[in-house]
Amino acid sequence: MTDETQIKGLRPYFFSFIIPAHNEEKYIEETLRHINKLAYPTSAFEVWVIENGSTDSTFDVAKKNAGPNTMVLSSSVKGVSKAKNFGMEKVSAGCDWIIFLDADTILTENFLHDLNIFLRKRSAKNLAIGTTAIRPLENTGWYAKTWFRLYDMGHKFTHTSYTIQIMSATLRNKVRFNDKLALAEDLLFIKECLPFGKFFFFETDAVLTSTRRFDQTGWFTLFIKWNWDALMWRISKKKKEYKVVR
Repeated sequence: MTDETQIKGLRPYFFSFIIPAHNEEKYIEETLRHINKLAYPTSAFEVWVIENGSTDSTFDVAKKNAGPNTMVLSSSVKGVSKAKNFGMEKVSAGCDWIIFLDADTILTENFLHDLNIFLRKRSAKNLAIGTTAIRPLENTGWYAKTWFRLYDMGHKFTHTSYTIQIMSATLRNKVRFNDKLALAEDLLFIKECLPFGKFFFFETDAVLTSTRRFDQTGWFTLFIKWNWDALMWRISKKKKEYKVVR
């Protein structure tokens, strides 16, 4: 297996972040501030914030907090799948990996450095799509941490994800998010990536996401709801949307 010394002699992978943002003025600032502090060459990653159909100041807040390699675009069409697909059309031709990131999720300083090493060590394994471990952001009590650990285990063994998906850029012209789905679109997207390669799970403490939905809806209630919705999108063509929590 390639060790870290050999990896340091290789060109760092180029990462493209795609961040869909609808009415995220309370969260997008911290998300971008942390991305701007990543300990990774700015020439080796880019950020595409796709503001879509917001009725608040999401676009202006994102523009004020954009780094030198951050592009903030606005689309009048609401829909997370449409925003992600739009972002895929914009990423640089030399991109190696595309990271779909929720706008209320922050990354600590060494995230890309560690992810680069993780992926380089597995470059011969034909990885197509994956996700990471996730830690709670606002609510850091034992109850929240326990639930997040359970979600991590579930994602790892069922090849599912929320908050963050990492896709090989070789698939950007082969797979798209289904913009007819208003929920569980990421589950279908991962499923359609898997014929092209393997799923991976990156163990890390560097990804923290808002617990707003859990705290307002209820941890067990949301667990049941998400599992029910994941089942229903498989057996029903009826469109449904998640309740927006801000």
